[in-house]
Amino acid sequence: MKSLKFILAGAVTLLVILIVVSNTVEPGNPSAAKRSSAADDGSLKIGVLDSAPVYYNQGGSAKGFDYEMALGVTKSLGIKPSFVPMDFADLFKALDEGEIDMIASQVSVTEEREEAYDFSHPYFVTYLSFTTPKSSPIKKLKDINGSRVAIVDGTAQESILKNRFPKAEIVKRKNEKAALEAVAAGKADSFFYDAPFTDGLIKHAPVPMEERIVFPSDKAPIAFVFRKGDRLRDQSNAAIDEMIVDGTWLRIKTDYFREYPLSELFREQGVE
Repeated sequence: MKSLKFILAGAVTLLVILIVVSNTVEPGNPSAAKRSSAADDGSLKIGVLDSAPVYYNQGGSAKGFDYEMALGVTKSLGIKPSFVPMDFADLFKALDEGEIDMIASQVSVTEEREEAYDFSHPYFVTYLSFTTPKSSPIKKLKDINGSRVAIVDGTAQESILKNRFPKAEIVKRKNEKAALEAVAAGKADSFFYDAPFTDGLIKHAPVPMEERIVFPSDKAPIAFVFRKGDRLRDQSNAAIDEMIVDGTWLRIKTDYFREYPLSELFREQGVE
């Protein structure tokens, strides 16, 4: 009987301790990967490429096409954004590991990426370019096959090259600077990248270069990237559609890409 009393007393004591501990330990925030939405806590970490025209600093203020589009979405949804600059090659890993909740960096939608991630409605289309030294013999698209083309590792340019220029040799580098250095050092003949970045990159190229070939690709829309199943994707879609209808999208596009012809993708949505 005494032993039973001791057992019951011990059980009661343990229960009291557990209750006290559970009430005194502050609950931690759920990891981004486990949250039903990246913005469940009212904030959003947005991964951006720290390069114009995506995201850059001018006169002490943040600017950028993707920055302003993401800012418009978060404002519409009442979410507090924080922008996390990094190399493009690191963006998807950061999203996978919950270091960021969304990518806003001129990311092209591809079938391969759609298998692993959710994409918003398009907010731009891909304009592509080949940048070469001014003395380069490459002048037209037909000159690309058989040449060495530098790309940033992890970008959609790799699949585009393989499909459209199967005889081109792909030279991968971690970022834009390293890719341009490969061209300057004679390890590649051109740098294949999104055209919106080219002007800014050429200014800092190690040798005189020029944007030799530019062409649009309506089949490669640009969209925000989320982890699979994040309901914020659907909320972002509604915000993007609203920005297109009320003229906000066209204003931002004009500010950064006035010279770029309007894509049929957006004409179909009533943008003129």
